[in-house]
Amino acid sequence: MIVKEVSSRKDRQKFVDFPTFLYQNNPYFTPPIFEDEMEQLSPNHPSHHSCEYKLYLVFNGQTIVGRVCAIINHYANQKYHQKRLRFNRIDMIDDIAVTKTIMQTLSAWAMEKGMNELVGPLGFSDQDKEGMLVEGFEQKNMFVTLYNSPYYVEHMKQLGFKVDVTWVEKRIRVPAVLDPKLTKLAQLIADRRGVKLVQLKSKNKQYLKPYIRQIFPLMNKAYDHLYGYVPVQDHLMDQLVKSYLPMIHLDYLQLVVDKDNKLIAFGIMIPSPVDGLKKHRGHLFPFGWIDFLLSQKQSKVLDMLLIAVDPLYKNSGVLTLIFEDAIKKAILHRIEYCESGPELETNLEVQALWKSFDHQQHKKRSCFVRQIFSVS
Repeated sequence: MIVKEVSSRKDRQKFVDFPTFLYQNNPYFTPPIFEDEMEQLSPNHPSHHSCEYKLYLVFNGQTIVGRVCAIINHYANQKYHQKRLRFNRIDMIDDIAVTKTIMQTLSAWAMEKGMNELVGPLGFSDQDKEGMLVEGFEQKNMFVTLYNSPYYVEHMKQLGFKVDVTWVEKRIRVPAVLDPKLTKLAQLIADRRGVKLVQLKSKNKQYLKPYIRQIFPLMNKAYDHLYGYVPVQDHLMDQLVKSYLPMIHLDYLQLVVDKDNKLIAFGIMIPSPVDGLKKHRGHLFPFGWIDFLLSQKQSKVLDMLLIAVDPLYKNSGVLTLIFEDAIKKAILHRIEYCESGPELETNLEVQALWKSFDHQQHKKRSCFVRQIFSVS
């Protein structure tokens, strides 16, 4: 086997496309958006701020048999007093020798940079895909999560990795009708707390600008205590807005503000585009974007991307305004169920949000850690 560091655009294309070829016959795999991956893994992307990274491809002869993205996030290491090399976008054939080669390659660079642990899958920031699937292999992955076969987990165990943290994912059934008690409660909380739900009618910047720049600082404040959280810096905010804005459906953008029009809570959800992505192997151009948008229009699944509440309004009930409005819109558009996305298994506050809904835990993913490998 030969390990090659990716340095050209052509090799970066091979890197991005490898899992799509690996899982071409798997009905549960959803490819990433090719264009977004190419942009994010380019040398000057803003998500690399405070990070060093390398992309590696593993070849057996002329055939690609594995890939991995190696990341040293200096901000995270300083914040958590660690010396960790993160790995992400790890994919390989079912051959433990390939996985061992990947880990030894990571360890060599980690040792060179003074790191002492390998941890992953973790990304450049928390807006990246994270976690290796450990349960729910016969469920379609959201386009914002990773998919992998069961043998990945077995390889990790064989190589001495231990679970560092686990996330769970829920499928929440949308009720047939909106409970009038929920509407009454939402109004009561709005009146009592002096807050209101903002309904945007256009994606025009003049309507979005007052709120869009408040979303990420609020998210940083709300998520700061969560596992390995890396705040979204100013230089990345515009890039994320550029990536997410085209696919956002305004009916599923819930913004809660106080009497001074300050954002105190938000929810961002989108109709799932996975069927459109699968049809074009993740490529939006030249014509994939048509089926991407069409699949969103026809989807019966709502992907919950982000929900956050200002800690000052913790336990205030303001999330009721978001849920009441989202459920009302989901019923209107004949959505059948929602995907929660990854939630920390230990985050009992989030788990409690679904207790009054018909739901099931259908996927679980973990992050693995171990000391670096001997590279002699």
